[in-house]
Amino acid sequence: MKKNRLAAGALAFAVSITACGCGEQVYEMTNEEEAAVVHYSAHAVTKFNKRQSEGIKDVALLKVKMEQMEQQAKELRKQQEEEEKLRKEQQKQEEKENPPAKGGQQNASGEQADSSPQVKYTSLAKALGLSGVSAVYRRYELVSAYQASQSYMVRAGSGNELLVVHVNLKNGGSKTAECDILSKMPSFRLSINGELSVNADTTILLNDLGTYQGRIAAGKKAHTVLIFQVKKGAVKSIDSMELEVTINGNSSQVQLIV
Repeated sequence: MKKNRLAAGALAFAVSITACGCGEQVYEMTNEEEAAVVHYSAHAVTKFNKRQSEGIKDVALLKVKMEQMEQQAKELRKQQEEEEKLRKEQQKQEEKENPPAKGGQQNASGEQADSSPQVKYTSLAKALGLSGVSAVYRRYELVSAYQASQSYMVRAGSGNELLVVHVNLKNGGSKTAECDILSKMPSFRLSINGELSVNADTTILLNDLGTYQGRIAAGKKAHTVLIFQVKKGAVKSIDSMELEVTINGNSSQVQLIV
């Protein structure tokens, strides 16, 4: 009896649909219209598919990751500034408690001794902890905007200009080398002419040195950049540049030959 009632209901439903469609011809889509519907549907499914490895959702995840990196870089810069401030205060206190002898210290030959600490420089590759890949500074440029590709451009903030430092990563070996700088989460601070100091911007450029990941074939190079923002007109010419590279709280000084 139950099956009969279900069959009767299905028959009534089919008749009602047929009646509603009387006099109307089914719309047939062209190939172009059908392709457009399929394309839209595929993107809609991709957006909400948790197992999808590519698509719209990954862009949002990348944005969140970059925001986290920027926040970590800000916190690290704040910590470095506080440590530098504390170091200067301690140095002033030590100088106050132990003032240098009048006329300064002299060495055995009677010449004036230089009491200023000597900076120990290292290579950029060593500062970044690279193995099998060298990192060589090439040049710098001052621009209002930097465009690495047609899809992404970095513009200077209001009243600023970009100081773009170009670095080549070169594989001098005989095999393809894996280069993963992003996992090290480095931060960069540039000292210009011994006066102006600026932190590197965090970007999503594929050739950003701080977030570079890639395979470099034997004997080949990868062109990367570091981008700093300086006040417009603050840098007329550059005689010297020193790059401070910090990874996991450990800092290294790299002298860039201008």
